Amino acid sequence: MAGVYGGLVVGKTSNTEAVLDGSSPHGIITPRTENFTVEGTFFYNFDWNEAAAFGTCSHCFHPASTDSGARTLTTSGLYIDDTVLRRIKYQYPQRAIFHDLDGTLTGQGEDSWASFNWPHLHQPECVVEEVLMDGVACNSDV
Repeated sequence: MAGVYGGLVVGKTSNTEAVLDGSSPHGIITPRTENFTVEGTFFYNFDWNEAAAFGTCSHCFHPASTDSGARTLTTSGLYIDDTVLRRIKYQYPQRAIFHDLDGTLTGQGEDSWASFNWPHLHQPECVVEEVLMDGVACNSDV
């Protein structure tokens, strides 16, 4: 399956420039297809503006894009350093679904989930994480 396996994603280093300092990039932008996987990947230095480890729905913002459906992607074995202040930043149309096999993305344990902060997802099994997750993170009971 398509994915990132054993990756290293660094947001910002001391070798920076004004354009990066003024931006809010994403480490990995997820595709508009099902079954994308991110496994065994390390994230560092996403600690400025609205920079995030993950962005969603590659090119969905483009005017010619007709894609508006949710896509499920799977994560496991992630290392997310304390310098990552935003793990997920949803892009239009805010419909990605993250299935966290081991809890290393959501912090909600094995077989947990993350999605955008839609009111119908405010359930007892879920916590709203407006900045860190840009949405809700739900344990395996959901």
